[in-house]
Amino acid sequence: MHNEVRSVDGGSSLVQAQYIGTVNQQLPGPERVVPHETPRALRRLVGRNEQIEACLADQRVPLVVFDGLTGVGRRALARYVAEQVKDRYPGGAYYTDYATHTVDGESVISAALRSLLRRDGVRDEVMPAEPGLASLWRRRSSGAAAVLLLENVTESEQFLQLMPGGRDWLVLVAGRVESRLEVREVGGETIPVEPLDDEQAAELFRELSGLDADPDDPVVAEILGYCGGLPLALRNAATLVVVGRCPSLPELAARLRRSRAELMRSDRGPNKGNPVFEATYQEATEPAQRAYRLLGAYPAIDFTPPVFDLLIGLDEATSRDILAELVLLKVLQEEHGRYSMHPLVHDHAASLSGLDDEETHEALARVVRGFRNAAYYADAAMIGVERYRVADAPEIADPFSGDRRANGLAWFEENRRALHELLPVAEKIGLVDEIWQIAESLAAYYFDRKRQADSLSSLRHGIKAAEEAGNRAAEARLRSLASRPLTDLEQFEQAGDFVRRSIELADQDGHLVLRASVREFAGRYHDLTDQPELAQQRYRESIELNEAAGEARGEALSRMFLGQSLGDAEGLRELETAHRAFGELGDSRSAARALLITGQVRVRTGLPGGVDALTAAAEAFQTSGATFYEAQAREALHGALVVENPVEARSHLDRAIQLYRELGSPRAEKLASENDGGLDGAES
Repeated sequence: MHNEVRSVDGGSSLVQAQYIGTVNQQLPGPERVVPHETPRALRRLVGRNEQIEACLADQRVPLVVFDGLTGVGRRALARYVAEQVKDRYPGGAYYTDYATHTVDGESVISAALRSLLRRDGVRDEVMPAEPGLASLWRRRSSGAAAVLLLENVTESEQFLQLMPGGRDWLVLVAGRVESRLEVREVGGETIPVEPLDDEQAAELFRELSGLDADPDDPVVAEILGYCGGLPLALRNAATLVVVGRCPSLPELAARLRRSRAELMRSDRGPNKGNPVFEATYQEATEPAQRAYRLLGAYPAIDFTPPVFDLLIGLDEATSRDILAELVLLKVLQEEHGRYSMHPLVHDHAASLSGLDDEETHEALARVVRGFRNAAYYADAAMIGVERYRVADAPEIADPFSGDRRANGLAWFEENRRALHELLPVAEKIGLVDEIWQIAESLAAYYFDRKRQADSLSSLRHGIKAAEEAGNRAAEARLRSLASRPLTDLEQFEQAGDFVRRSIELADQDGHLVLRASVREFAGRYHDLTDQPELAQQRYRESIELNEAAGEARGEALSRMFLGQSLGDAEGLRELETAHRAFGELGDSRSAARALLITGQVRVRTGLPGGVDALTAAAEAFQTSGATFYEAQAREALHGALVVENPVEARSHLDRAIQLYRELGSPRAEKLASENDGGLDGAES
């Protein structure tokens, strides 16, 4: 094989080639024009000054990722920053929206790279195959520094593959981050974009709607609560005002009360009108989609991993993997071991689930029973296993140890909202036994915290469920317990009806301890409604029934309340007997209550030893964390000492006010204004 070179007419040369390989010829392209492609930004962003300042600081960070929930304003923030910094970059500003790169048969990353290269002057005829796209982009972007804005990013590779070759470029990303580590590895920063607070949300809503939106106005607070601080939701709510569908705040609140679905519908682009969370849901794996739907059926928007395990009914390792995926998708937030779902995300998840679905029914039943079991043992940890209960102990190990009372109380504090929200769900799916069992366990916690309205709400659910279950003992017990918050709320007529019905049902059931217990509660009702003789009759009946049943603690409780009701020398003897019995039983909390009442009786009757008894009771309550009873003891000490020792009395009063405030009791402000409180008797 050879080539021949010879002269031809005209003086030129001729090359004869027997074989020539591939010839690549670069066609001249159009002259490169400096791009300025980023969309126009909003003139001002509400509540984002901190994030904006972090981006505008004079530092060469090659990558900034705005990470957060869909609808939180990641795109608006990225566009605003791009607008503010673009003059610093002589190479111009590039823009890519991944939502538009859905090319059949090609990855979105390759489609985005091809689009960038075309805009940089590379013709399709010489465009390399997919493996060479990223390297060509890096070569082409190694010159003058420019800004690259990427929107609707759903995975980190979508921006890592587009990182330019030039060191001084800035890449701004609006979307999700799978791993912040990958951002840090290329010298970038992740800026979390959180929902707006109430003041910021009100400011944005005012600007968009033109209405005077005071966040302290209950109607405005309701609207802002539905929007959850998401700018997209606030924009859509304001749109309802501007277009005249809801021209007033009350009309808007009423519309959103019926449905919040339109708050999170896309307000622009090809998906306008579609739920913005639907795309995220579709990206999830099938197990994560199933978990998402079940979370929509679960009534609370926050939960612990064990609750999630019960809900999805899978092993712990699989459950944690699904939780991690939902966090990466930004539909869940994790903080201090608890997970939460934005209310509007929960609304979308709820729209995909339904209580009629057998799988959902089973999942919720697992959660309800799990809470029922834990609530039983939390109650037992607070009050003691010897306390009378209609419900039997669950067939699981007691999860509470160490400082059992404190741990049980903490469990109720953490889970009381979820318990309340589960009761109507349990009612809908027919779990009547579980409802009254939860209500019985909650009662002790509410009595300790003095949350009368919440107590009454849960007990009403329990009473209805016990009636439906035909369980007279449970109904009697719960009606008896409900008489306390009804009395505290001054609903005396209904409290009396509950007391009388509880005795009827207990006598029909025949259980001695139950019959004794409802009579003790009846006695306390009669005492609080100025019927001391009838109260004392009920206490003595309760003592007799407890003695017959061999129930020493119940007998001691009835003697304690009988002593309080009598309030004389005979009463002090009953109180001494009760105090001694509690000591023998190891019930230090009830022993302290007997001391508190003893001190009050002695102070009221002018007998010696009252202050000493009250002091011992206050110290015992402080040690055990019995906040309400300590407040009562401190208040009684103030009343006992205010004349003889006003300085010490004032210290007890200040402590009582502090404790009542911790409990959210209106008694705090009453004492603070009167400045001379004092209880005539112990409220128990």
